[in-house]
Amino acid sequence: MKKKIIAGIMAGMIIAGCGPTEISGGGIWGNPQEQDPNISSSEKPGEENGSISENSINVTENANTINVSYSESDLNEEWIQALSGSSMNLFENVLEDQGEGQNILISPTSIMMAFGMTENGANGDTLSQMESVINGGLSIEQMNRIMFAMADHFESSEDVKWNVANSIWFRNDGRMEVVPEFAAAAKSWYDADVWMAAFDKETVKDVNAWVEMETRGMIDEIIQAIDDQNRMILINAMAFEGEWMNEYEEYDIDENCIFRNFDGTESKVTMLNSTEASYIELGNGTGFIRPYKGGDYSFVGILPEEGISVNDYIRELAASGEDFAEAIRNPKYYEGDILVSMPEFKNEYDVQMSDILMGMGMTAPFSGAQADFSGIMRSTTDEEYQGWISSVLHKTFIEVDREGTRAAAVTAITLDTCSAVAVYNPPMYIILDRPFVYAIVDNETGLPVFLGCVNEL
Repeated sequence: MKKKIIAGIMAGMIIAGCGPTEISGGGIWGNPQEQDPNISSSEKPGEENGSISENSINVTENANTINVSYSESDLNEEWIQALSGSSMNLFENVLEDQGEGQNILISPTSIMMAFGMTENGANGDTLSQMESVINGGLSIEQMNRIMFAMADHFESSEDVKWNVANSIWFRNDGRMEVVPEFAAAAKSWYDADVWMAAFDKETVKDVNAWVEMETRGMIDEIIQAIDDQNRMILINAMAFEGEWMNEYEEYDIDENCIFRNFDGTESKVTMLNSTEASYIELGNGTGFIRPYKGGDYSFVGILPEEGISVNDYIRELAASGEDFAEAIRNPKYYEGDILVSMPEFKNEYDVQMSDILMGMGMTAPFSGAQADFSGIMRSTTDEEYQGWISSVLHKTFIEVDREGTRAAAVTAITLDTCSAVAVYNPPMYIILDRPFVYAIVDNETGLPVFLGCVNEL
């Protein structure tokens, strides 16, 4: 029996605006009736089941583009370390905000792609603070290139299936227009389709239908309603499907095992047992790397030393500068068996990240007086436009069992405006029967696509 691994990442951004009250034209894209008649509104996501209404028109062919390229140097050591550090810092700050004993899961890649698109329309301190907190100090020019390279790397894999998609949904009332340079960057670097929509109940259905299709049914909704102030929705979606390189057999599965929860209680769980080829030592934790078919991606489980909580472990890693990606790319080998047990588990999680990001020093994007997103959209009249981020909501789901892994993540950013000869050694055991850290990683870069912890089952 083949064991399938299914993972999905979804990142979305809602850009809201209350622009001028007078309608003075259709903006950069124009009104639907003013579109070039040669532009087709067919080939919509979900058209096979008629889920996208005719009121949402794909006008991507109207978008200007710029020449983009990348090379192997765009996955260089300096940039990888920057994003690895940023991933761990984001995880640490979410843990600190949520407190001890929580089951937490974030997708650093999802968050980075959502903010990467946003940064193309940010300026001044707004941009520099986003580059510092989200990019790990990389510039937006560097971020565009590495996000482009990562998406290309994902989709070029032959042994697993990836889907990477981006879309921009813009309110079709003529009050504001998309800045052409921003549209060109979004299309060129992120291959974003642009949709003109009425931003009514039908648009809510259209957006969610696009989300469901691009995440292959793993996430079926990102928005429940659209407010009058919402001006634009930017969405990044990724989905991953693969199989374990080494499948679990029935004799690898133990029922009714004990997992010691964070609070000292015990839970009965099903453990999946395997023998792995390598291990990692990262700070005061030891982990294993279990690859998916093809060897490009892996599940990583890390067990902190006895007496060290997950929060303390991650806190120490972030403070010491221990490089997660480096450890994944350079695992250690043991002259003996590495016997691994991990529990089947399922977790749903959501977190409001605005206060977390502000606490990390990213204050300007959240300030109506300081934020500068003038590079995203602009008024079609002489009235000034001022926008700022009002919320960053991150939602995730993961299920790990004998069949594999299903995982998904959603990031919604709301922007408002006003106005080795073997000598026998005893086996090494890595038994995840107490709180542990886990990740789904890209083996080439070592970067975590998903990063979480389990404190209670």
